[in-house]
Amino acid sequence: MLPAPAKINLHLAVGARRSDGFHAIASIFQAVSLHDTVSVTLRSVAGIELVADCGCPVEQNTVWRAASAFLTAASQSGLKSLPGIAVALDKHIPMGAGLGGGSSDAASTLVALSLLLPGFVDRPTLLRLAATTGSDVPFFMGSACAAVTGRGEILSPLVPRTDYALVIVNPGFPVSTKEAYGRLDAARSSGLSLGSSDQDLAGALRHAIDAYSHERPEDWRFRNDFFDVLSPELPGLEQCRQALLSFGADFAAMSGSGSSVFGVFSSRAEAERASSALSPRYACTVAFPLAKLRGSI
Repeated sequence: MLPAPAKINLHLAVGARRSDGFHAIASIFQAVSLHDTVSVTLRSVAGIELVADCGCPVEQNTVWRAASAFLTAASQSGLKSLPGIAVALDKHIPMGAGLGGGSSDAASTLVALSLLLPGFVDRPTLLRLAATTGSDVPFFMGSACAAVTGRGEILSPLVPRTDYALVIVNPGFPVSTKEAYGRLDAARSSGLSLGSSDQDLAGALRHAIDAYSHERPEDWRFRNDFFDVLSPELPGLEQCRQALLSFGADFAAMSGSGSSVFGVFSSRAEAERASSALSPRYACTVAFPLAKLRGSI
């Protein structure tokens, strides 16, 4: 049984669509205490059983794909008799929220299988399986805070800051990642001015890393390219952000491609007061930045 933590994107700049169909990103990921729990067991009956509310055909779920990829790799490296695998997810991270729940579940599944079947899948192969399962999966197998580039698979660990608390707010609706990218591409093709060149992404990320390392949260000016596109069409996102600021958040932003919005507070007590005040309107969670990922490889 392993926790599968959520993440927030403190900064998220998105490049143009690449020839492989992916978009380059430049982001700061921070793992947080809100988490799912992944339970993995081996069994004598062949096949992969996934007990979870997936919202999609089981073979499309990132956890199922991660488990299947692990078994294939283990077989190729000498595991003669493939066991069956049962995975149960206790979900607390909302879906369609920009918090990386599915990717984190997949990462914890890979880590759990490497512990249950030691010696068959080495660390480089495990990281390769993570990257092929999903763009964000490798992050959840390493540092709790990282600068993230490429399509999400290139990680540069950062020293995590733990001098703040968070209120993570669900505005009451999900956002499809595919839809968010589609809206961003459409907005750019119609003339929206958002820097998306490699040079722009790299420069913005350097400034974001410096601000994260040295500035107070109330001085943070991180960007989220998805928010700029989605908020005019989904005004609940900006309403949620403003609500967090009105109850004392030093900084507030949308995570990932949405829809969750988080506020940064100077103390747990302030976060809990804000969460209590906002809870009649929104589903709120008080959370904390993690200094280390349990089960990281």
